[in-house]
Amino acid sequence: MLANRILNIGLAGFLAGVSGASFFIFGPEIRWTMLLLGLLILLLRRPASLIVGVILLSTGLGIWHTEERIDRPSVLWEMAAQHPKVMLDGYVDGDFKRTENGGRYTFHVLRVDAVAVDERIMVYGPEWIRPRYGQQLTLAGSLRRPTNTDEFDYVSWLAKNGIAAQLSYPTYGVPSVLEIPWRQRITRTVGSTARALRYAARDAVITAVPQPAAGYIVGILVGDEADIDPSLQKSFSLTGTSHILAISGYNITIVAGALMAVLAPLGRRRAYIFAVAGVSAFTILVGAAPSVVRAAIMGVLGMTAIQLGRKQAVGTAILSSAALMCLLNPLVLRWDAGFQLSFMAVLGIVYLEPLVRPLWECLVRWKSLADAAATTFAAQVMVFPLLLFQFGTLAPYALPVNLIVLPLVPVAMALGGITAALGIIWPFLGALVGQLAWLVASIQIAVIRFASSLPYASSNVSFSAAAMMAAYAGLAAWIFSVYRRHSETPKEQTNG
Repeated sequence: MLANRILNIGLAGFLAGVSGASFFIFGPEIRWTMLLLGLLILLLRRPASLIVGVILLSTGLGIWHTEERIDRPSVLWEMAAQHPKVMLDGYVDGDFKRTENGGRYTFHVLRVDAVAVDERIMVYGPEWIRPRYGQQLTLAGSLRRPTNTDEFDYVSWLAKNGIAAQLSYPTYGVPSVLEIPWRQRITRTVGSTARALRYAARDAVITAVPQPAAGYIVGILVGDEADIDPSLQKSFSLTGTSHILAISGYNITIVAGALMAVLAPLGRRRAYIFAVAGVSAFTILVGAAPSVVRAAIMGVLGMTAIQLGRKQAVGTAILSSAALMCLLNPLVLRWDAGFQLSFMAVLGIVYLEPLVRPLWECLVRWKSLADAAATTFAAQVMVFPLLLFQFGTLAPYALPVNLIVLPLVPVAMALGGITAALGIIWPFLGALVGQLAWLVASIQIAVIRFASSLPYASSNVSFSAAAMMAAYAGLAAWIFSVYRRHSETPKEQTNG
């Protein structure tokens, strides 16, 4: 019991250190003082000093790890300050994303003007030039540092993804000889194979399912939003359901929880195994980018929480998972909205869902549907303050629309996956199942478009960090009080 408590305190201290160093500059004096003081206090070998020592030591380590990552030197960042014209040899290691003026993709640089490096940049160009993942290229152009806007810290967001500079509208060539490290060769091979399956699945769905449902199914199935109608994307944005179209931790967490609820008739253990297998296959299918892997970890964690059903063990698992992700990349804690949303969604599934489940069981007679609705509702409530803070948009109909649409997402994904698989093997059968996928997707699209057409569908709000923290403090206090009342009720009944 004491060991588990010390572990939780240490994990929480490490996360607190990472969070603090993400917002403030501490410097080596403060972190070394915390580390040395923590070690000295641990040597006292007393219960109270053990807790204080672990807090100081773990928090100091979190600060140290984060500041070391922020201050890590970058050859390309230093070069980009002078806007030099360079020749970059490397390979494409990200998918092409459309922008207002064309598109962008990430590029892994292995040589700059014949000097070996190992860094990433963001490349911007016209929409009609779409290099495929893994393609080896030589890019020539003017290297520049990214810049921030008044609303968005773009430099830090790119740094979180390991991107040091940017290149706009380069000229293209093919490197004569390019030595790629063996680890990156494995990554490229796996990524290229996954993307080949992804493109085949996309083509099969588009062939079998009419638009705009086809574009929507491809978006939620393989994370490709290129075929989604722009007006439909706007409707998703107005109704607070854009997260459905993105491969994010929030989306995967909710889908994973809903899968557990829908598969419950198979038995708790089988439902868990099939759901984990589904999330794992889905992660590989969409390319297993770092952000998607983090999302999958949080999604599996949410399912594990439901499977274990023990708050103490689940709390340790949540802290361990968050600490591991911050150990691999401490910048995700502040600058990765997907990590933040998925973390809060998991907390909602673990701690809030059991409290609201009885209400939904009274409202919905079918247990699996009631469980799915309770999971969706709990996750929505838990991420709501964070969504207001991050995006500053209030969608009054977001909660009811999500409650209707989200339980159907796993169904649409399953039917879309079957459509894609059959469409690759036998297009006729793919087209038959595709009609069911079209029906489910069309219901979701109709609900979202109807809600987006209602008055006051969306409005901009100012929601500060203080307001967000106050909202979460109030929500945490309420959840704690309910659990405390439930734990005290048996004692009162016994005494009576």
